[in-house]
Amino acid sequence: MRITNNLATQLAITNFSTVREQLDAAQTQVTTGHKFEQASQDPTAAVGVMQDESQLSALGQYQRNVGTASARVNLESGVLNQINDLLTRAKELAIAQATGTATAATRQSTLPEVNQLLAQAVQLSNTKDGSEYLFGGTNSTNVPYTVQTTGQSYTFSVATPPPSGPRQLEISAGQRIVAGHDGTQVFGDATSGTLKTLQDLAGALQSGDQTQVTNTLSSIDTAIQNTQSLIGDAGARANTLDITKANITALNNQVTQFKSDLQDVDVETAMTNLVSRQTAYQAAMAATSRVLSLSLTSYL
Repeated sequence: MRITNNLATQLAITNFSTVREQLDAAQTQVTTGHKFEQASQDPTAAVGVMQDESQLSALGQYQRNVGTASARVNLESGVLNQINDLLTRAKELAIAQATGTATAATRQSTLPEVNQLLAQAVQLSNTKDGSEYLFGGTNSTNVPYTVQTTGQSYTFSVATPPPSGPRQLEISAGQRIVAGHDGTQVFGDATSGTLKTLQDLAGALQSGDQTQVTNTLSSIDTAIQNTQSLIGDAGARANTLDITKANITALNNQVTQFKSDLQDVDVETAMTNLVSRQTAYQAAMAATSRVLSLSLTSYL
């Protein structure tokens, strides 16, 4: 009789402990919203969750890189449009002063405006993106260009080393993009380009020579064409970045859903399960109490 009572007691306690563990697991799922807390509870799902988390981390970095590149492209586009306006105005002035009706005096009176166009262009060339120079290339902490205003006609100088070299950002697995053009591509160097063109026009106006002014028109046209080409290229990069951003967002949502399917519980199902486990726990408590009571009575 004692053996029978002891077995019944142990069985009741074991069943009660099992039900209690199930209740605790159900409460944990409702509290945390997760199907499991330790990898040992579901090794396959745990591996999948870790892989998804790794991919989400990489996607997050790609999103940040796309954001950085987009900001640089937008900033550059604004500068390029201003450069195009400056060159267009320079062309208007050059055409006006290249005619036979213009005189040395009118060319001298036009010089201050061209000087200002050169100074503005140099200022734009030194546009900053945060703590770095937008057009600094790989030498982004150095001032790309400087303007000298002591002479009658302004001049400029180029940094040493020159502002050149691509700056790339990874925007997806195996895909890198050049975030912007460097100063040499946009503004040129000491021998050619936008700044040299404006400097030459200023010098021609200072000399008052019609032929020298006329000779600058072809280089102004070249500078305008180059700037407009860069504007188009910046627009194409902006489109690429927009598409990439949309793709990353879609993939991020997909991977997040995969992770949720592996890890997260359905709240309604979890609550139903918890209520069921609570009912089972209460029934187990009542049954265990009766068994222990009977066993104790048999010894009296």
